[in-house]
Amino acid sequence: MLRRTPEVLACLALGSNIEPVARLRAALAALKRLPESRLLKVSRWYRTRPWGIEDQPEFINLAVTLATRLEPLALLAETQAIERALGRTRGQRNGPRTIDLDILLHGEQTLDMPELRLPHPALTWRDFMLIPLIEIAPDVVHPERGRPLAELVDEIRYRQIIAPLSGADAQEAGCEPGVEGVSG
Repeated sequence: MLRRTPEVLACLALGSNIEPVARLRAALAALKRLPESRLLKVSRWYRTRPWGIEDQPEFINLAVTLATRLEPLALLAETQAIERALGRTRGQRNGPRTIDLDILLHGEQTLDMPELRLPHPALTWRDFMLIPLIEIAPDVVHPERGRPLAELVDEIRYRQIIAPLSGADAQEAGCEPGVEGVSG
């Protein structure tokens, strides 16, 4: 008898500041095609200030939840393949990028490896990671803090969010204001 890996909730952050609308749309389409996975929810899209290197265009950031049977390192390999397919090259740290997909949480898993740390170490101190995720998964419990994400807002240290996309910007991006998620 074949043993199937149990399905877990994975939470990802997406961001781009080089052709961000097109890249984020393409990344979402690719996430819908991930093996052993279903895209569950997509947050609103947020305009954000650059972090680290400030002399670059604004970013657009969002969060998604996936139901997946992929183990963390397999999910990492898949997200990195999406990044490569969308033109991501690993260059200047915190510099401009075509696309960035970060695994924030993978079920209740904790992991500390050179290539992947779970939960993502910056999840609770970068607003552009935590706020969009709270929007779509407020009751998910942080595996190390033991508290729901919605209770961790006071831990935010860096505030880069300018505003959610709205009006014409949201329509152009294909993310209507108030749209909570996408069925996969």
